[in-house]
Amino acid sequence: MYFVIILIHLNHLVSCFIEDEKKEINGSNGIKRDGEFTNRIVFTTTREDDPSLWFNDNYHQYEYIGQFWIGKTKYITAQISQKKTKEALSTLKEDPDINVLRQSSENDDVSPSMKIDEAWAAGYSGQGIIMAVLDDGLQTDHPDLAVNVDTDHDIDIYGFDHNPYPATGRSHGTEVSGLIGAVKDNNMCVVGVAFRCTLIGVRIAGTYALSDSEEAGGLNHYISNVDIYHNSWGPGDSSGFKGPGLLAREALQSGVTNGRNGKGVIFTWAAGNGQLSDNCNADGYVNSIYTVAITGVDNSKNAWYAEVCAPALAAAYGGSRDDRYLTTTTTASGCKSDGIQGTSYATAIASGIVALTLEANPNLTWRDIQHLIVFTSNRSGFNDTYSNWSINGANKEFSQVLGFGLMDAEAMVNYGTNWTTVPTQQNCTSATSFPDLSTNTSVSDSIHVTSGDCATINFLEHVVANISFSYSNMRGVTKLYLVSPSGTRSHLLHYREHDAVDNGTAGTQSWAFMSVHFWKETPNGIWTLEISSHNKSVTVTLNSWSLEFYGTSTDPWPTHFSSVVTTDTTTDVDTTTSTVTVTLYAVIFGSVGGTVGLLLIVAVVILIIKRTSISRNKQTNSESGPSYINEIPPDHQDLDMTIIDNMM
Repeated sequence: MYFVIILIHLNHLVSCFIEDEKKEINGSNGIKRDGEFTNRIVFTTTREDDPSLWFNDNYHQYEYIGQFWIGKTKYITAQISQKKTKEALSTLKEDPDINVLRQSSENDDVSPSMKIDEAWAAGYSGQGIIMAVLDDGLQTDHPDLAVNVDTDHDIDIYGFDHNPYPATGRSHGTEVSGLIGAVKDNNMCVVGVAFRCTLIGVRIAGTYALSDSEEAGGLNHYISNVDIYHNSWGPGDSSGFKGPGLLAREALQSGVTNGRNGKGVIFTWAAGNGQLSDNCNADGYVNSIYTVAITGVDNSKNAWYAEVCAPALAAAYGGSRDDRYLTTTTTASGCKSDGIQGTSYATAIASGIVALTLEANPNLTWRDIQHLIVFTSNRSGFNDTYSNWSINGANKEFSQVLGFGLMDAEAMVNYGTNWTTVPTQQNCTSATSFPDLSTNTSVSDSIHVTSGDCATINFLEHVVANISFSYSNMRGVTKLYLVSPSGTRSHLLHYREHDAVDNGTAGTQSWAFMSVHFWKETPNGIWTLEISSHNKSVTVTLNSWSLEFYGTSTDPWPTHFSSVVTTDTTTDVDTTTSTVTVTLYAVIFGSVGGTVGLLLIVAVVILIIKRTSISRNKQTNSESGPSYINEIPPDHQDLDMTIIDNMM
């Protein structure tokens, strides 16, 4: 087992890193091989012969960055053990780092806009919306947060008191809270998306594991008044199939049933940071129909830490080493920008947008919010590095990683203001199939759903596949794909290397897999479940499966809304508007150019037909991406949740 410990002089962080990297290649004295630890390579800038100083908090010249496995990669751990001194805040009219958030707000050539500035300009600030932040605590007296914190209703689940102040070294909850609700125009740190919302700290992460009842208590804390429960925690990335217990599941259902006077609270949830070699469907919190799963993007594609995620509704900027980190509040009344990246922070921004939307229309239900996210989010030019974007049977473009695309705050508040409450949720269940099919390659089984089986649903929302499968060894090599009657293909589970390594013996797994990719399709017709093995030495068996459908009997989107084009016009997706426009130009040109114009018309029509055919069939099985994880996101570094598993 090999690992590297990197120590970098704080005053020359980048240059020293590059210099030492070159020394490794050249084999110079910048690399020390310690005779006692033959498996370790240590990088230092000076005093490399004195290990006693490497992790000494009183010796500020060095900072411990992390551990990196080399050779056959299995796990990577990292932490920041030496805090940096934050520069003094400058006195500006606006918050010093407001433009970091505006990267997600303004229209420019670098990043597609989330239109947060436009929502602010329309007069929305989160005023009157109560946001409970379930995390490792909240610095309630932070000068950029204190005005918005409701200290009367904060709670520490561990201490059984109303002081959610985090333990020493815990800053994750304070960081996400800043992106949600930091005060605007106070010459400090950053501005939150919902900068006038009310924040309630719910400390659920501490020194021991929560019981199911304690977790449920946090999820329903102050349920009579809370509008949104923000959650950036869950099972550890790349781990086994884990989710809420019975009481926590009931708390989620109770929240959407009884919260907000029957309109339902909104549970936002970070989709996870396991990268493309992980799948969020193994997280029972994220794949609940009652939660809004959010993933992350950088300026052109899914963020490097984003997972394959059929339950993800949409994406937001979460910071990225490939683009730029975010800036937010941190403990000790500080401000932090180094290493702020992950779906925790993307979800914080999404929670803020939801708060703006509820301010615009307090009568929106929990399902209205989900429909608005699906309706207003779009591709915005982002690439899915795992597979191509697809179009479902309801003509809605989606990604296996990014859901329905980037959230749009302006569209959310504009459409939300006049949104008609969606029809009552209906549900039905298919018959259970017991195929008992085994393979070391791929096999499939089908379930035929008729209008008699599911007469109450014509427009789908969530589809849940209850699947039992067995494996001869290495559970993580099992792959599951669900195909709807419309031909929409959703990747419920794909190859997960760490799960394969950690679960190397034979076994059986029963799990509820959820997908939002079939939104507004009909459930009627033949549904196909494909099961395959990523490794021919492993046999997988489909024991049984059934489907649960959730949706409405009538169209949930009003006619004047449904007519709006919701696909990204920069892609090769056909729309009536673009076809008519291009053809009209050809006709005008033809009237001038005679025969040449006529030929151009024919060519354009053929091209449009060809492009339409391609776009309607670009469902792929591509599973490109890293075969193993080679780093973990800093928001896992900030919060090593070995007890409650992991913050996202």
